Formats: sequence, C-alpha cells, structure tokens
Amino acid sequence: MDGGFGRGDRPRSPDGKAGSRTLKISIGRSRGSSLPILSTLLLCVVSSNPGISFAQAPAGMNSVGTRSAASCAAPTERGPTEVSATNRIAWQLPTENDGLFHDQKSRFFQPTISRRPVSVMFGFVRTSEPEPPRLFEHFHKGIDIRALHRDERGEPTDVVRASSDGEVVRVNLDEKISDYGKQVIVRHLWAQQPVYTIYGHLSSIGVQLGQKVKAGDPLGVMGWTGPGLSRDRAHLHFEIAFQINGKFAEWVEATKPGRLWEPNRHGEWNGLNLMGVDPVPLLEASHQGKPMSLQECLHSQPGGFVVEMPAPGGRAEWMLRAEAVENCTGNDTWHVEMTPWALPLKIRGTPGKTEETKLISVPGRPNEGKYYCRGLVEADGKGGMRLSKFGRQTMEMMVYAGPSPTPQP
Repeated sequence: MDGGFGRGDRPRSPDGKAGSRTLKISIGRSRGSSLPILSTLLLCVVSSNPGISFAQAPAGMNSVGTRSAASCAAPTERGPTEVSATNRIAWQLPTENDGLFHDQKSRFFQPTISRRPVSVMFGFVRTSEPEPPRLFEHFHKGIDIRALHRDERGEPTDVVRASSDGEVVRVNLDEKISDYGKQVIVRHLWAQQPVYTIYGHLSSIGVQLGQKVKAGDPLGVMGWTGPGLSRDRAHLHFEIAFQINGKFAEWVEATKPGRLWEPNRHGEWNGLNLMGVDPVPLLEASHQGKPMSLQECLHSQPGGFVVEMPAPGGRAEWMLRAEAVENCTGNDTWHVEMTPWALPLKIRGTPGKTEETKLISVPGRPNEGKYYCRGLVEADGKGGMRLSKFGRQTMEMMVYAGPSPTPQP
C-alpha cells in the first residue's frame, strides 16, 4: 500500500540505518512550549570531501517570517517555478458542501463504516480495537467530505474543485494501486514553500499533469474509488500536506526497504512522503476572512515526539520549513521536533556525537493514540518506548541526500 496510510492504516515497519553524523528529532511539540515554527532551514556549503562543512547562514528572516535556520545541511538546487507564491492562502472548500461553516458537521463529514463522526476528521481518530474501543491509535491524514448530489443510480455527482491556485503535479487514474483511488495532487506556493492539496477517491478526473489551475477550477467528480469503499459512503478525501524528501523514490530504490515502502508506484508522491496539517482550521480561518500564514499554521501544530540521530550531510524538503532554534554549525547531533504524526517542526544542534538514531520522547500518554506516533514507536520491553523498524526507516528516509560518495583511491 504505497498510497501512504491516508486512510488511517497503522504500519508495521522495516529496518533503517543511521547516518554518519548525529541528529535529534523531536516529533511534535512539548506541552507548554512556544515552538515558533518552521522556517527556511539550511543555507550551507558542502566541502569537496565526503564530509559536510557547516557554513554560517546569514542573519535575518526567512520566507515564512521566522529566524532563518542556521546552516545545518547542504543546499539543494531548485528549478524555477511558475506558480505564484503568497504569504496567506485563502483556502476554499473543494466541493459545494459548506456544512462546515454552518455548524452542520453531520452534513459535511462522511463517517466510516464505524459510523463515528470523529472517524473522518484529521488526526488519531480510528482504531483497530473491538467495541467499545479504548484507544484510537490509527491516524487519518485528511478529512472526508460527504456527497450532496447523486444521480438516479445513487452515484455522487459533486464537482471537486481546486482549493487554491496551483499546478497539477500528480494524476492517478489507476484506482487499484492506491488507498486514495483515483487521485489528483495540486502544488501551491505558501510563503515560497511548496504545499500540496490532495483529492482522493474521485470517480473521474478532468485535468492533466502540469495544468495550471485557479481556485475553484474543476478537477474531477467525487466518487468511491479505492479499497474498502461503497457507493453509499462515497466522499472526497481532502488533505493539505507537505513533501518530506524530494529524493524519496531514489531512497526506496537505493535501500530496498521492503514491505510498506515497496513497490513504490507513486514516486515522490507516495503517501509516506507527504505529511500535512488539519485542513479544517485553515478553511475556517479563510472563510472568516483571516487566512493563516505558513508561520501561523506551523506554529499552531502540537509536538512532543523527539528523536536523536546523526546530523545529515545533505538537505531535504522538510528542512526548508523547520525552524532552527539553535545554531547547527559544527554540531554532529541534531534534535528535531515533530508533530505526533511526524511532520518536522524545529531543529536544534547539540554538542556530542551519536552513532545511532534513537527515541528521546513521545507525546501524550499510553492511553492516547498520539503516544504511538503512527506506528513509528513501539514498546521496548523495559517499560519504555523506542523507535520501531518503520520509525527508524522513516528517519533514514527523511535525511537521505543521495548515495554516499565512492571513496577515492
């Protein structure tokens, strides 16, 4: 299932390898911490030898309005883009259904087979436990919007529209290869940073790869494509997400991580490489005429999941958003804080060196779904928690910057 757990699947993970430098990753924000979040991270220089030379980044503010992350990794080249950027995106509802804005949640959301209204919202809202469940440990990456219109056969006819101006970067017409069924992904620029809207379970698609769209332009028609759905539960699965690593497909090919990751039929658009935020607060803020900035959005995210690992020798997409709260220059170890679902928020360089990636803290308590971080952690048999095989692989994927240089004779 390389659609990427978009429907709340809980992974069972393969193994990963630590890098050569040291990095601490916090996934989520500690309760009570201010965490001014996510800015353009990493303006650094790679030296000619295989090691990384950390150069001091210039002082000042980055594109999301927070302090620029001190040079923590090597820069990557980015091609020009024709998609216009804005500091505040006025996100629009992707269908005609506006029940969200009229306190009509039962009209807006389409429940799962469990019939629980919460089951279609963003977050840890699903469970594998029998009734009555005590724990909701399965993560749902988006929201499921109910159909308003149907034809005489009961098929949904709601038009699905772009939530903002952007460019179509992914069109999947093969409903059998993804949990999302027939799917469209649109790229937008938010404070110069790419952000993606994902539209899943479509019955038909009316746009092409590379097509520029305006907010409100039709993308397709709502449906019930993808595994486990039925006509009566037709809906639009909608996400607002960020890409983790632009070299995801290269990492899969190079490391052969096995189950969950392979076969990778979606390249960089694999669901395991896209992690986002709850669309509802963004839609509501825009409806109220107060669209959020990227900084405000990221600053509002919870945290608390912290991992320590060797500092990477390159730069991935997530590093361009994460805020460097302390200078990483010369430090072999990073502390990276992420949300409970593993969206990176901030990085702190710290003295010392570690040879392995390890868990520092998890958010919440054992009776809360967020404590298990999408299956990235597991019990260590000693009363504590540790990174699972899937968790270690995810951390390895996050910092992958390409194959290691071949040693010179």
